[in-house]
Amino acid sequence: MSWAAFAAAAGAVFAWAACCVLPMSLALAGLGLGGFSWIAGQRTWITLAALVVIGVGWVLTWRRARMCKVDNACAAPSHLGIGLLSAATLLTLLALAWQPFVEPWALALIRNARG
Repeated sequence: MSWAAFAAAAGAVFAWAACCVLPMSLALAGLGLGGFSWIAGQRTWITLAALVVIGVGWVLTWRRARMCKVDNACAAPSHLGIGLLSAATLLTLLALAWQPFVEPWALALIRNARG
C-alpha cells in the first residue's frame, strides 16, 4: 500500500506541475509535450485520489502497529513502508501548495531566465 500511496502522490505533484510550469520549462528547452495538457485538467481529482490512498495507507499502518502491540504474533510496519508513506504525504502536500505558492515563484524564475 505504501508504494501505491507514493505513486499516487507523485502523480498528483506531476499533475499540478503539468499545468503551467512544466510546459513552459519544456518549451524553453525546445521540447513539447502536448499530450500532458489532459493531465493538467485532471489535477484536482488526481490529488484527491492521492489523499484517499495515502489516508488508507496511514490507517492500515496505524492499525497494524496497534494490533502488533497487543498481539506479538505479527510484524510491525516496516521502516521502508513508513518512509514511503511519509514521502507520499510530503509530495501530496507539495501538490496542494503548488498553485498558490510554488507556481508563482517558478514562473518568476522562468521569466527571469528568458532575459
